[in-house]
Amino acid sequence: MILPSKSIATEHVNERFEKVSTDIFYYVQLGLIKSSDVALYIKYLELFNPNYGYAFPTIYQLEDYLNCSRSSIMSVNKRLVAAGLLMISKYQHNNNIYLPLQPLRKEELAKQIPNKVKELEKRQMKIYKIADQDRNRFAIQFDKQSHK
Repeated sequence: MILPSKSIATEHVNERFEKVSTDIFYYVQLGLIKSSDVALYIKYLELFNPNYGYAFPTIYQLEDYLNCSRSSIMSVNKRLVAAGLLMISKYQHNNNIYLPLQPLRKEELAKQIPNKVKELEKRQMKIYKIADQDRNRFAIQFDKQSHK
């Protein structure tokens, strides 16, 4: 078992942490990217070189950093590009360079893909309906047990 750190996650955030817009999670909610895609996005932010204006890891480094296959990296890259979160360009000797882009704010993103927003709202209604049913079942069960 790994022993947990003795400090809370908000300590020393400027030293060892990458700041990521929380708007990225709306992309996950809408199904534009997967929650696991966020890890590669964050890695690109970490590897971004402001002197060059992009990140330039090799596919081998990405496989190592994320403990996954080349095909997984390529699939994630496709989703990030399609979601407007990453630009990929070819550089010398056929190497890729990566430019991670800021996520759009919820309102801006919702305007661009209203059909996905409707799908999300339907899914949320279903989820919370089940949650309400579970809560009611629990309340009834609790009532029965407390009257015994």
